[in-house]
Amino acid sequence: MNIAIYCGSSFGNNKIYEESTRLAAQKLAAQKLNIVYGGSLQGLMGVFSNESLKYGNYVTGVITYDLVSKEIENTNISKIYKVDTMNQRKEKMEELSDAFIALPGGYGTFEEVFDVISSAQIGYHKKPVAFFNVNGYYDKLMEFLKNCVNEGFMKKDYVDMLIISDDIDEIIKKILTYKAPKDKWIK
Repeated sequence: MNIAIYCGSSFGNNKIYEESTRLAAQKLAAQKLNIVYGGSLQGLMGVFSNESLKYGNYVTGVITYDLVSKEIENTNISKIYKVDTMNQRKEKMEELSDAFIALPGGYGTFEEVFDVISSAQIGYHKKPVAFFNVNGYYDKLMEFLKNCVNEGFMKKDYVDMLIISDDIDEIIKKILTYKAPKDKWIK
């Protein structure tokens, strides 16, 4: 099974983000859950990929030609795909992955994870999407999504389908036993 990892190209302001990233990489490697990620050496992306390799896990990167020098491509990973655009990067990562985990990150992380959530909602895939909620990082986002439900812009099923936890073991267990909700357009 291949798990896409979306996370920051920065480290964040608290050591807990790097520590939790290392732990997540170790736990996924122990379960033989291969990694697909953005191909960078920078920030949490580099931590995740290098820690995964250290524990013998197979790591696939997908990076744009433009970002090879900016984000500094990790040339030590198992396989790298180079693509022309960010959209191609997201599409290739989604194609290669059986599940998705968002760790703390910024706009790029948000865009990537919301793209796969939206695709799941309309039935383009039935793959699990998880948020590794380190240090309560995604608490406000989950409040916002619940407000979207309350305001009638989203069905509760599509918030409930998300796996949200600060425990990576729980996330792995839920990914392995995931059952997708009905597509948005099916009554």
